[in-house]
Amino acid sequence: MAELAAEVRRLSDRAALADLADQYLRSLDEGTFDEARARSIFADDVTLSFPPGDHDGHVGVAEFTHGFMHHWDRTQHNVSHYLIELDGDRAAIGWNVFAVHIHHGSPPPPAHSENFYLGGRFDGTAVRTYLGWRLQRLVLRIVWSAGQGVPSIVAVMGERETSNQPATQIRLARKARSTKRQKIGSTWRFPPLNGNGR
Repeated sequence: MAELAAEVRRLSDRAALADLADQYLRSLDEGTFDEARARSIFADDVTLSFPPGDHDGHVGVAEFTHGFMHHWDRTQHNVSHYLIELDGDRAAIGWNVFAVHIHHGSPPPPAHSENFYLGGRFDGTAVRTYLGWRLQRLVLRIVWSAGQGVPSIVAVMGERETSNQPATQIRLARKARSTKRQKIGSTWRFPPLNGNGR
């Protein structure tokens, strides 16, 4: 019975962790990601490192997320190949992502539109809290991209790739050129929007 209970717990934990990833990306696509949803997905001391910027702590995560999601009219994230390694009340988690980003002003289906596509991988850690599992660290690494992206974000992604510098060094270098802006607990790697929303 003890072995059966342990296996049930293991499978339950894996399902709960995969569900966190699904909830997060589904809320981005549905436009329902807010501070309440952030608290249900992320730990209080979460750290996020994405191509557009970094964020520390669950406070302000929704604003940080809106800072890059508002570039798009809508998105669709598809995930696969979950890797979950449990260690008591902690876990390592990762998954592949294929995402489609639709520009503002694009015609609705079935009309053709020029979209931005990317493929990459999320990797991070999670911790069990009294409210259940929460993501504590999440890093997005872009493997490939195609189509017209947001120029300011694409420029930073290219800079990171060619310089092979840690994100912190790039942020310091760009600060002198006034291409860094701060939010609550957030560090942006791209400049403010221009009149064209790019």
